[in-house]
Amino acid sequence: MARTTSWLALLIILPAPTPLLHLVVNIPAYRLDAYVGDSLVRSIAVAPGMPSYPTPRGEFQITSVEWNPWWIPPHSPWAAKEHPTPPGPDNPMRRVKLNFLPLYYLHGTPAEQSIGTAASHGCVRLEPDDAVALARLVVRYGAPELTEADIARLASDTVTTRTTRLTTAVSLDLRYDLAELRAGRVYVYRDLYHLTTRSLREVVLALLDQHGIDRLSVDSSAVASLVRGVPRQGKSAPLDSLVPELPGMQRVMRGALSPLRSRSPRDTVSARCGVS
Repeated sequence: MARTTSWLALLIILPAPTPLLHLVVNIPAYRLDAYVGDSLVRSIAVAPGMPSYPTPRGEFQITSVEWNPWWIPPHSPWAAKEHPTPPGPDNPMRRVKLNFLPLYYLHGTPAEQSIGTAASHGCVRLEPDDAVALARLVVRYGAPELTEADIARLASDTVTTRTTRLTTAVSLDLRYDLAELRAGRVYVYRDLYHLTTRSLREVVLALLDQHGIDRLSVDSSAVASLVRGVPRQGKSAPLDSLVPELPGMQRVMRGALSPLRSRSPRDTVSARCGVS
């Protein structure tokens, strides 16, 4: 009995594991979501790669953050006439870049009007303030040995180029979900890269299948209306409008439903970004 009690006491004393930070970008939704454990802590509008320079899809890791980076033009025809740019307001990456592949980054941009469009050369652009805020969040969880004061000093220095190596890599999932179920609404997006062979209607029905909703209970005319004329920023409808006879338990839970974290194979990277 004493041994059992001591083990119970040990379990009570041991601290709970610290939740990990992970980032999810849904390319056609132009959105980055930051999760700590299972909790969504931040959503940020982004600009992924244009169709001729698509952002790679798959699961990656952020292992370093570079503050006040130089921009070195990549060896690519689109950058043939460009020149290295030092840190400052004219730098195409502005204040910070978060590395996830050689020559591919999440980074700030001076072209803030491009956010919410497919405009980069493969990287993921963020508004400058969002990029700095995301970098601070990534460093907080990826380099826990740094204090808040250390991170604040890195973020406030607008001149010095510094690289923060993460002791705990932050996972980055670059997804291509044309339909999502979020907080009781079904969202649909344009097929930016022309990757699917299915109709958007079939994509929506497959999404509902994944959530255990029988196709026989789906209002086909409501789905047809949802997928017709999808604008650039996407379109949504309440789940109840697509499935009027939603089972009772699912009706209770519909507000908490979130998009499934589907896994897509990593693409072969054929175009290099260097900046977007």
